[in-house]
Amino acid sequence: MYQPIRKARRRLPVLLLIPLLLFGLMFFGFSYLVSSEPDIEVQTGVGFAASDGRELVLVPYERHGTRGMFQMMTQDMFQVRLAAVDMATGTAVWDTQLSDKLVWEASVLAAGRSHLYVATDSGLVILDLRTGAEVAAGGAVTGLGEKYVAGRAAYGYDPDGRSVVAMNADGALLTIGLDSVTAGPARPEIAAKWAGVLSPGRPDTSPSATASKVSLATGEQVQLRERAVGNALVRVGADKRETPLGNVVFPSAALVVGGATPQHVLVRHNRTVNDTDPALSVVSLQTGAVTGALPIESSPERALTASNGTTAVVTRTEIATVTADGRISALTIGKTDFFGN
Repeated sequence: MYQPIRKARRRLPVLLLIPLLLFGLMFFGFSYLVSSEPDIEVQTGVGFAASDGRELVLVPYERHGTRGMFQMMTQDMFQVRLAAVDMATGTAVWDTQLSDKLVWEASVLAAGRSHLYVATDSGLVILDLRTGAEVAAGGAVTGLGEKYVAGRAAYGYDPDGRSVVAMNADGALLTIGLDSVTAGPARPEIAAKWAGVLSPGRPDTSPSATASKVSLATGEQVQLRERAVGNALVRVGADKRETPLGNVVFPSAALVVGGATPQHVLVRHNRTVNDTDPALSVVSLQTGAVTGALPIESSPERALTASNGTTAVVTRTEIATVTADGRISALTIGKTDFFGN
């Protein structure tokens, strides 16, 4: 009977691959396991947007360092990125790199239905709101061209005119309507309103994010009063009459400027009398009760409230969100996988 001749299997090339695979595993995998996560530092130029039925908080942040040899070979060591995070779920919708410079800042100006406008130290950047992809930047913005200014202080947002205002290198004021990518001469009323506001230099230092008193929309104030082991809250009416706000005493407390809404105020304080690490507490303006508390790594640097009543509190290393009903939670910013995504 005829027997087909069987070809001998070629094992040698496969065996030669084993050392390469082991080397790759050690070189890339082990270096990843023994490396720490990159340092994340949140910048204060946070903003809000709505896209596809989701309320987003837009967070510019710095990412310094890489984790493992693969990221070192494929990722920039220094990055400034912008993350769009769903405030309802805390998940990142997109996260895009804006710069590879060591010292570089970005500030969200405004968002339309389809486009996002960001003032940066390299000029204006326009992004696709749904994907985070760059649409135009710097001198590539139609109407700015070579006369664009590479500085955050040269750009602002006019809510009445629903337009981004830009100063060019000649000192002229231009506007870009929301969801437009073309700059044109500012209308006389907008030019008069913004005269002397914008400049080619760096923005002025942000005011302090905490204070001993904050104003309410009712015309009242919430103020701190010293107690033996900390500070208590009082409401002060227009007639200067004081009413205690709850009975909680907060060690080394300060009120968060921009964190007061019709429902609550925010208090930054030490975690306990014996623990000087900071924490945030949400205090109901109706009952004086603490409705939520969160340990934080550093003190607040800015607070702002979205149209849906959610307040975002920016610290150097994190973003905390406070919902209209007083719940507080931290958003995860800048986490990456093995490949640096």
